[in-house]
Amino acid sequence: MDWLVLAGGVGLILLALTDLFLTVLYPRSSRGVLSTLLNQGIWQLFRQASYSPWVDRDRLLSYCGPTLLVVIVIVWTTLLIGGFALIVWTALGSGIQASQGSTPTDFATALYYSGYTFTTLGTGDLVPKTGTYRLLMILEAALGFSTFTLTLTYFLSVYSALTRRNTFALSLHHRTASQANAAEFLARLGANGDFSGARQEVADMGRNLLELLESHHSYPVLHYFRFQESYYSLARIALITVDTATLIKSALNQEKYRALVDSTGVTELEDGGLDALLQLSDSFLPDGHSAHQNKSEKEWREWYFRAVERLQAANIETTPALETGADLYISLRQKWNPYVVGFAEYMAYRWSEIAPVERK
Repeated sequence: MDWLVLAGGVGLILLALTDLFLTVLYPRSSRGVLSTLLNQGIWQLFRQASYSPWVDRDRLLSYCGPTLLVVIVIVWTTLLIGGFALIVWTALGSGIQASQGSTPTDFATALYYSGYTFTTLGTGDLVPKTGTYRLLMILEAALGFSTFTLTLTYFLSVYSALTRRNTFALSLHHRTASQANAAEFLARLGANGDFSGARQEVADMGRNLLELLESHHSYPVLHYFRFQESYYSLARIALITVDTATLIKSALNQEKYRALVDSTGVTELEDGGLDALLQLSDSFLPDGHSAHQNKSEKEWREWYFRAVERLQAANIETTPALETGADLYISLRQKWNPYVVGFAEYMAYRWSEIAPVERK
């Protein structure tokens, strides 16, 4: 039976190291063996608990991201310590002995020895007596030190990416006058019909959006940092940025503002944003959570004409063929809207929180 115990210990160690490697050293969405399942499972637990009438729903959900980081580290540590404990369990009393007195041979003692070694505290009162177990002790201590170092690096990377996401979200929030309104952003960007500096700003927005989406792809746990303020949400950020590109393509006078409409920045904002949304949707939205349209074409058309009125109020020339422009707006929005809605619903946001101006 000893070989079964040894095989189990090696299996636990390999499982932990594989997930650690895929999560920290090769961070791509849905690659982790354990972390992906933990992310989705714990998020669902938080969502279910948030339906209780005795809790503050938004506050409770805001604790999910930090909780996930703590849980995954506990899981890695437990698997590694437990795996090595299974290996040394069979050697207690022979390859590993107490420095004084008889050597206990129960699993709790093996767990104690493994934990003592993993946390690099030394040999304690149990000492390896053979070359094999001395090398095993060195290996476990090295893995323990490496795990703590990699975990700290991972935490710093996650929170650095989170800070960049929140900064971008807050910038968009204020640029739209706290309205989550792409038309308001465009009206301020090209006040009095002057879009001379708009191309660079739109290009910067496109790069920020791609960086944000890529960071979510590289560090999937970021997606579960769900703040109480909806303007920090990925759905709100995606709505403002991609809707800005959609309005530029459909609402502005294409001849007068050709330099902006055909700029690489707008193309990046539109095509790059849509491509990233598709990839993240495949990675994050669980099977069976189908994205769908939440508005009728009539409501989108009404929103389009309100956006045109806001642009015209800022002395910006709009397309002379408004009905054709509205048709184009609807066809473009049909491509990206389902994924923005899917992210909003999965992260337990009401659409009125993501796009408050569309309620009017």
